[in-house]
Amino acid sequence: RGDDGVSDANMSRALARRFASHAASTRAHDVVIAGGGVAGAALACALKSNPRTAALSVVVIDRARGRGDDELARALAPLAANAPPGARCVALTPRSMSFLEHGCGAWTGVEESRRARAFDVMQVWDGVGGGHVTYDARECGADALGRVVETNVVLAALETRMRELGVERMYGKTIAKASASDEDAPGTLTRVTVVDAASGSDAKTDAGGEVELHARLVVAADGPKSAMRKMAKIKVGGWGYGQRAVCGTVKTEHAHSTAWQRFLPTGPIALLPIGDGTYSNVVWTTTPDEAKRLTEEITAEEFAKEVNDALQGHGAYKSAHQEDLNRFAALRAVEDAAEATFKPLARVMSATLSRAVGVPPVHRDEDDTYELAPRFQYPPECTSAGEKSERGSFPLSTHHAFHLVKPRLALIGDAAHVVHPLGGQGLNLGLRDAELLADALSEAAALGQDIGSINALKPYARASVAANVPMMAALDGLQKLFSVDAYPVALARSIGLAAVNAAAPVRRNIAFYAMGGA
Repeated sequence: RGDDGVSDANMSRALARRFASHAASTRAHDVVIAGGGVAGAALACALKSNPRTAALSVVVIDRARGRGDDELARALAPLAANAPPGARCVALTPRSMSFLEHGCGAWTGVEESRRARAFDVMQVWDGVGGGHVTYDARECGADALGRVVETNVVLAALETRMRELGVERMYGKTIAKASASDEDAPGTLTRVTVVDAASGSDAKTDAGGEVELHARLVVAADGPKSAMRKMAKIKVGGWGYGQRAVCGTVKTEHAHSTAWQRFLPTGPIALLPIGDGTYSNVVWTTTPDEAKRLTEEITAEEFAKEVNDALQGHGAYKSAHQEDLNRFAALRAVEDAAEATFKPLARVMSATLSRAVGVPPVHRDEDDTYELAPRFQYPPECTSAGEKSERGSFPLSTHHAFHLVKPRLALIGDAAHVVHPLGGQGLNLGLRDAELLADALSEAAALGQDIGSINALKPYARASVAANVPMMAALDGLQKLFSVDAYPVALARSIGLAAVNAAAPVRRNIAFYAMGGA
């Protein structure tokens, strides 16, 4: 018996109960993914779909509540008649679609929903100057430049696939604490404390709902304000634009398969076909005050009129220089004459330029019309999608983490980088991160490496930076270039757009890059 009157037997039983309770709430996993959005869910599916990594124990921790079978079925069901699509959409590139299909096994769910609309042409024009450029999937030997689909549909397809693959998911939860050594010793584990999302990082360590996980690798896929990134003391570099992107839905006078984007001084407005093609998703970059007006202070019918005016150049959206720069139409006569007179020479020049910029030449029959520069087309008239159609907005910024990997930690998606939405690349870059990290872990598993070691993770970091930083720089540069409405700058921009539009190989090279190199 001890000095305090407690028998040794009773003390032993108390200690045994304590350690048993601790063991029951402590679990080991190979990969813990913080964040169940598209990037995190795609990574989980890719790891479990790959024979090399299928045996890994993967758990996804998501702040959102889980959806039941009925909810997932509704999210993946075709739209009912007169039911507008949701406002948050994504233009998936061919590379992203290929990864969702072959890497994740989730594309079937998206296809069967019949809610993904292909677009085969994209027209971009300067709302101040008048120059334009048109990209056509046929010039790239593809059926489509991409597909527009509601983000919720993609996520529902991934959630369904995770269930099929047996991925463990912890919904309504968040990581409150994480402790990992910066040392890269073999067998080292990261310890994370999972609590109810409502408790957050202020949860006490003795909270009843607390679960402790040990992981060989933790993946931060928890968004632009990543808690995991902050816990790892990884800084980011970037800036805000002082703008917001307005998302909404409108109807058009006829079904179409073209993505339209007009650059206004406040930012671009894009019209993307979705559903059966008679609906279109709107992404409009503007000032915070204007975003509030467009989303909260006007009706759906008034919103559609604003979109129509902004795309057609009517009313307040008509450029002061628009009529002056209509002389670009005179270039059309020169182009037509060149096509009629120098068609054989133009074919040779096009093939030579194609080889110079590294894209395959497009072979046409002799009787085909060789069009040096695609003509400008006006977008369809927009009308209201109904008062039940959604509208919203989100702030715009760009940033990139100074480090994408540390021992036992990798950052993907918005936790790693955020880009301007003018190119529709944000979610596509997140999917590419998931693909690149899954490939790196597959290679590490095949070589018998520790999947959480820095040697296993560095190939992912190098590949992600190489893929994402040039795209981020290009999008940021375009945003700054088109935000200036001074006449000389607008004139120079329009001449540049006209030049690109007249050089088919250059157009194709840009389109290949935007399509993810597909």
